[in-house]
Amino acid sequence: MPDIKVLIAGANPVMRLRLVKAVQSSSGMQVIAEATDLPETYTRAEALEPNVVLVARDLTMLPEFSLMISLFRALNCCWMVVDHRANAGGPGESGVPPLDTSQPQAEICRRIVEASHLVQKPLTGLVRPALGSVPMRAGKIILMGSSTGGVDALLAVLSQLPPDCPPIALVQHTGQGFTESLIRLLARRCLVKVEAAVNGMELRPGHVCVAAGAPGHLRLIPGPSVRASLEPGPLISGHLPSVDALFRSAVPLAAQVVAVLLTGMGRDGAEGLLELRQAGAVTIGQNEATSVVYGMPRAAWELGAVQHQVGLGDVALTILRACADQSEERRMGA
Repeated sequence: MPDIKVLIAGANPVMRLRLVKAVQSSSGMQVIAEATDLPETYTRAEALEPNVVLVARDLTMLPEFSLMISLFRALNCCWMVVDHRANAGGPGESGVPPLDTSQPQAEICRRIVEASHLVQKPLTGLVRPALGSVPMRAGKIILMGSSTGGVDALLAVLSQLPPDCPPIALVQHTGQGFTESLIRLLARRCLVKVEAAVNGMELRPGHVCVAAGAPGHLRLIPGPSVRASLEPGPLISGHLPSVDALFRSAVPLAAQVVAVLLTGMGRDGAEGLLELRQAGAVTIGQNEATSVVYGMPRAAWELGAVQHQVGLGDVALTILRACADQSEERRMGA
């Protein structure tokens, strides 16, 4: 039976050393890497595909850890919170009680072996597009905004869009330095091509332009071909980049736009979505039942900005119905 591959993540070298020694005391497992922060943890996990990741509690408290959870699910590896305190609490989001580093080495190893046998809830893989091959109206543009819980939501939606869908521009709230990690994760699961937003980028069918942890606000520039712009500036609605900034920049193009606001804390995107709806765009909001945090979609709903409020599983279908060629609408039941 192959050794259990263990990745240890935490800034405290004493904690890491204790765990390394515990793992090395067992002939059935090996430490394949150590990491001191989340970006390094992400890179090493993605490259080495561990069976179990031991993560210091302080790293799991960072907002960017939601991206890590999505990667762990994609890799089908188990993760455990590591805490130096005895009786640090019951099972958390990982479904596994925290690992107490004060325990004997044999107990630490037993817990790791136990965790390695757990099957994580998988993310949706490459799936059949929601409507298969359906002609799209020329010139349509899809805009998306998300925050807390947004990575899994984006994966659920984008994985159902066909490779020839209208161009997509999106803002996901996350820390700086995670843009490339998010893009690689989305690319693992989607048929569309996922790229980081850069100044002057042309929005093309089948391509997703992503601003996450970017140094500026993502805005659209109208013209013969719609292009993206990353513009430095102050926080808007508490964020850089801001969903509101993206949505408002598309108001002149509202007749072409299908805008989507997914799960997230706060109200970024709500005002911009309202302006888009008032200008003639199709607007979609995720419902409360399927949102990790029903903050941004709730704010938009209460403003009257949401034309279609749907569950996460119906978002892609609603987008494609709004983008479909008019001759297809009757067949699709729009």
